[in-house]
Amino acid sequence: MKTGLVSIVALGAALLSSGCGEFTGFGGERRLSLAQDIMSVWSEGSRITGAAMIDKYGPPDALARDALGWRERGRWMRIVVRDRRRAETAGILEQTVEYYVPESRRRELEAFSGDVRVSREGTAISSRSDDEALNYLALNLADGIGRGILDAERARGYYRRAVDLSRAGKTSPLMEGFLFIESP
Repeated sequence: MKTGLVSIVALGAALLSSGCGEFTGFGGERRLSLAQDIMSVWSEGSRITGAAMIDKYGPPDALARDALGWRERGRWMRIVVRDRRRAETAGILEQTVEYYVPESRRRELEAFSGDVRVSREGTAISSRSDDEALNYLALNLADGIGRGILDAERARGYYRRAVDLSRAGKTSPLMEGFLFIESP
């Protein structure tokens, strides 16, 4: 780890834990260099995912020894990539979108998947997996639950079928981007 990175890493950890703030004192090139240094000791899958998010969304806004974070990229409120060795669950990529979940639908949404979470206020939902396409899939199905079109069991069935098709080299629109404009 390069000299001076320790204080930046500590700052990054605080920013990520508080919702992933921005490094206003560091330019994009510096943040990119620091992110590459951090990822150099990560597990292979985490390095690949981190590099893919950098390619797609630019240098991260927050840095920590075990995580990189972005704010307000496209429809994503927050994106966090964690090192697999330190991630508390299997999913290393957590992505959050603004989405109001009616109180009456929250329990059903929580029953859908432990990797899909509703914010305490019910104003955002997050999905955590190893791949952005899987997060799109989970959140599109969560939208169906939020609108009362799907129940948790049917959504899990659609999820499994889409993953099986993906493994067979086929694609699903559910995995390519958001199919909903706004929350119900």
